Amino acid sequence: MYDLLIEDATIVSGRGRQVADIAIKKGRIVYVGARPAGRARTRINAIGKFVMPGVIDTHVHFRDPGHAQKETWETGSRAAASSGVTTVLDMPNTKPPTIKRKALRSKRKRAAANSRVNFGLWAGATADNIDDLNAMVDDGACGIKIFMGNSTGTLMVPPEALQRIFEETRGLIGVHAEDEEELRRAASEYQDIENPQHHLMRPESAAVAAVRRLIELVRATERHVHVCHLSTAEEVHLLDPIGGRLPITVEVCPHHLFLSVESHGELGNRVKCNPPVRPELDRRSLWTAVKRGRIDTIGSDHAPHTLEEKKSSYWEAPSGIPGVETTFPLIMGAVQHGKLSLERMVDLLSERPAQIFGLKKKGRIEAGADADLVLFTEGQAHRLTNADLLCQVGWSPYVGREVAPKPDLVLVGGNIIARSGVIVDDEVRGTEVRPT
Repeated sequence: MYDLLIEDATIVSGRGRQVADIAIKKGRIVYVGARPAGRARTRINAIGKFVMPGVIDTHVHFRDPGHAQKETWETGSRAAASSGVTTVLDMPNTKPPTIKRKALRSKRKRAAANSRVNFGLWAGATADNIDDLNAMVDDGACGIKIFMGNSTGTLMVPPEALQRIFEETRGLIGVHAEDEEELRRAASEYQDIENPQHHLMRPESAAVAAVRRLIELVRATERHVHVCHLSTAEEVHLLDPIGGRLPITVEVCPHHLFLSVESHGELGNRVKCNPPVRPELDRRSLWTAVKRGRIDTIGSDHAPHTLEEKKSSYWEAPSGIPGVETTFPLIMGAVQHGKLSLERMVDLLSERPAQIFGLKKKGRIEAGADADLVLFTEGQAHRLTNADLLCQVGWSPYVGREVAPKPDLVLVGGNIIARSGVIVDDEVRGTEVRPT
């Protein structure tokens, strides 16, 4: 007997669509096709609904441990589940940072006890923790995160240590690509201005210099690098000719696709993030790259801070924007407006993240895959309100924007955890994902 049978679903993949039934047992998909033999404890009529693999957000900062006033594994994962995100990969700049195996294991226990969605954990690189990095990769870390320039927290890898990390560690490398020397030059230029524009403080030249260096390192070492939060047209132009000839994959974030200096400058520190929201030309160039298949994944870079913190002066206000629960509504809204296809959305949000991070049972709807699923309709546009938000800080720069509604149903491990943005089973717990 099946635990759950989803009938007459329109299954969407990067390759196309098919109408089929999906049978689930013990958290796994066991059958996809025309009417399966056997009974089911629960049946869902999915006529008129799309079904896609759960969204995999490979870039979140759930702030736990260390900053419970901003987010926790409980609050962040509930927000994620409400919007179709069934797997998150958490960044290492918590307090303490995830730079040793002991910290990795401690965070793992917190996540296992509290996360409503599946989770993976990034290892953080420093100038002198190469042995620790290899130990964490061997212990299941999803990748090594390098900050080439100072951002938030205390993690930053100086140029002299960068080559050693590429040569002496194992696993996928994810990079915050901003050159520290360029950042310092800009900081000195604008240090006497009370309220400088953030994209001038962290200029395009910093991102471009860092990506140029990364290309050199990948050519020399053949390490797989995942460039996080690409934000400028020039970075796209640098990477475009490579076209798969080097093992470099690329992420873009919703805030760089939907916000710009010209259109959202009035939001001030609420849209202060690293790398910064850029001019409109860059935003449009990123959309072109998305449409042309030059972007591999969309990660939220969910980095919540309280509104009180954001109301501080420019120099005191922290960088970061909450986003784990607005990614699906924003991207699905773009689908509704003809900016990309449903198939491309599934590729960006589910399939490519699973492939890049070696999550073999995620990102697909096939027998043997994990039953992490999102059921949704194209629906009517919905004006986002604060009441829609489940994240701890309770605000978003997208409040007031018309977006797609949250999914009709979200399943984690075969369990229905959310309906129309409401958590309906708070006992569900995700499991850790590790590269294979």
